[in-house]
Amino acid sequence: MTKADVTRWAILGTGPVAHKFLAGLKALGSAARVTQIASRRSESAQAFGKQYGVPAAADYASALSAADVDAVYIAVPPAAHEYLALAAIAAGKAVLIEKPVAIDGNAARRIAAAADAAGVFCMEAMWTRFLPLISKAKERVESGDIGEPRSLTGSFGIPNQPDSGASLFDPMSGGGALMHRGFYAVSLARTFLGPVKEVFATARLGESGVDEDCAIVLHHECGAISTLTASLRALATNDLTVSGTHGRLTLESPIYRPFSATLVTTTPRKEMHGAGRIGALRESALAQALVQRLPVRGKIIRAYYKGNGYHYQAAEVARCLAAGTTSSPLMPMTLSIEVMDILDKARASFK
Repeated sequence: MTKADVTRWAILGTGPVAHKFLAGLKALGSAARVTQIASRRSESAQAFGKQYGVPAAADYASALSAADVDAVYIAVPPAAHEYLALAAIAAGKAVLIEKPVAIDGNAARRIAAAADAAGVFCMEAMWTRFLPLISKAKERVESGDIGEPRSLTGSFGIPNQPDSGASLFDPMSGGGALMHRGFYAVSLARTFLGPVKEVFATARLGESGVDEDCAIVLHHECGAISTLTASLRALATNDLTVSGTHGRLTLESPIYRPFSATLVTTTPRKEMHGAGRIGALRESALAQALVQRLPVRGKIIRAYYKGNGYHYQAAEVARCLAAGTTSSPLMPMTLSIEVMDILDKARASFK
């Protein structure tokens, strides 16, 4: 960090997420500045730099060795995360790695070990976890508003046209519905329900070899069960619901950038044996007509994000650097490794 408390960033990669991250930093004002941009193709770095008025480095190594860089944001496909993360750590730069943090759990462990050995800050860029609503929703669940959490359902699916040239559909780059879409639901399921002891999964593979549709069931150590789906080809509800003995809490769509949740509470009831007068009344035409016209129940919880929401993770990096810590309590590498292990187990079921 500089004396003026400005975090100076180098962005490695010029794809869509790099543009989103740079746009997000605007919400931090003068507290963050991009001083270097690099890409494996120099013309891409030059075009990106010209568009935003950012110096383009000759290559990744030049950006990492620059004196005016405090932190590095790695915005390339998962297969290249480990190589660039290790290079950034070796250069003594704090590193924020786009999610998922690596191509697999072992690569994530090597990154974490290198950061620990060098005493360098390292964090996965699971930007959704830092949005204001997630913390508020987690507090609601942990405070018992829905009783004992018993299950979670979540989905993330957006139709894409198959494109062998896109990283989404490239198995060598770490493509697939699970890695690019299902990751959100898996990470949030771990956030809300804790560690996972069993993983079950199935998928529909496309001609490219990546999973274009997948379903994952997680059995958490607390006993709760998560049922998650992801797709590159189909439109899903793109929301997430945590259900408990006394209610449910739903993060409304979009799952990756939620700002509104609905909390519905209830009281556990006894199963009625036989219809009886009350049962007959409930099934009457009049009662059912009223039920269909009642307003939707639930308390709306909102927590609006600033800008496009990408700056919260950058603010966390700056906070940790100012505090002299090498790990974020909200998104430690141990948690990122846990999630990668879950993804690995799911992918092993696809074959």
